[in-house]
Amino acid sequence: LKNTLENKAPVFLEKHLKDYLDQHGRKMMMTVGVDRWGLSKSFVEAGYETVFCDLMFALDVPIPIRTLKGLRTLAGIMIPIVTRFPFEWLYPTGEKQDVRTPKWEKYYRWATVVAGDCLYIKRNMPDDMKGKVIVTNTTTPEDVELFKQCGVKYLVTTTPVMDGRSFGTNMMEAALVAISGKNRPLTWPELTEMLDQLGFEPQLQELN
Repeated sequence: LKNTLENKAPVFLEKHLKDYLDQHGRKMMMTVGVDRWGLSKSFVEAGYETVFCDLMFALDVPIPIRTLKGLRTLAGIMIPIVTRFPFEWLYPTGEKQDVRTPKWEKYYRWATVVAGDCLYIKRNMPDDMKGKVIVTNTTTPEDVELFKQCGVKYLVTTTPVMDGRSFGTNMMEAALVAISGKNRPLTWPELTEMLDQLGFEPQLQELN
């Protein structure tokens, strides 16, 4: 589902925020592109200037990746290595999820669109996010309030918002499998057909 639902985001942005993007530029910062290949690829194919911050957010190495080819090369080299690391080295867990330390501000400032995992986005985002468009999921009402306080202009969640919360693609995919009654992982065409039938698409919230 991550590679079917999320890759609709650039088309959705073009449909709803074209004038805003024309004015501010199609520049996208992705926190960790390897983890969201479909979303990364769809922004590149939509003509965005891109910065993939995998090395920065996952390993604290200040080297940006600017192309899908570079991202693919990085994945081939690093995945066999980082999969041996403890999970908490790579991703905030427990109380660390609530700690925000502004970092990599140069790239946040450069981007019009900041995309990727919500925890990664929050962890290092600066206090001033005025005018930014965030594309993510797994948001809570508290996340939305934080984004609003920091000046985020638009929040686009790639999964539907229910009771103020947008759920992860893994939970949404599990729900679709249950609905289908097939008792097996669904293929991309099956997922796409079900998403179209249900009318699932990203959701837009104007925060400021």
